[in-house]
Amino acid sequence: MTINYQLTNSDFLEYQLYTSSKSELHKKRRFRSRIIVPIIYLLIGLYFANKNENGGIGIIMAGIGIGWFAFYPMYSKWRYKKHFQKHVEENYKNRINKPVEIDFDENSVNAKDFTSESKINGTELKELIETKNHFFIKLTTDLSLIVPKHSIGNQAEFKKRVTELGADYVDELNWEWK
Repeated sequence: MTINYQLTNSDFLEYQLYTSSKSELHKKRRFRSRIIVPIIYLLIGLYFANKNENGGIGIIMAGIGIGWFAFYPMYSKWRYKKHFQKHVEENYKNRINKPVEIDFDENSVNAKDFTSESKINGTELKELIETKNHFFIKLTTDLSLIVPKHSIGNQAEFKKRVTELGADYVDELNWEWK
């Protein structure tokens, strides 16, 4: 089975967003930012309210803290997406719209792009992750092959081939960037 395709900015972006959403470090960072900033605003508000014996500043600071807590998830989603868009444009600009070929043998995967060829043993395939628009073939080294679904003629056969080589199937069809 041979698959030929070209990767676009949106393919690389979706991969970056997916891996970020599964990263414990990024989850912790976003959680801390959502919790710590409002607490700091509340503490500053309490300090100024007690110091000046005026609750107005305290109420304003508490309002800012509550607003941050409520709207940070939307801001964070937008900010991370912008960050990764810039990252993809800068770091993958030479790989955009270049031909990629993946060929499946009995015991290996041969990946070929405009700069290199790789032979990947089937035992090195860790996971086959399926999202709404892509398949990500994750290797034991945590590198991944990005395969857009529109480039695969028979997706059931593709999944069967990859899982037969030893990859675990991961259903992420409901995944979306949050």
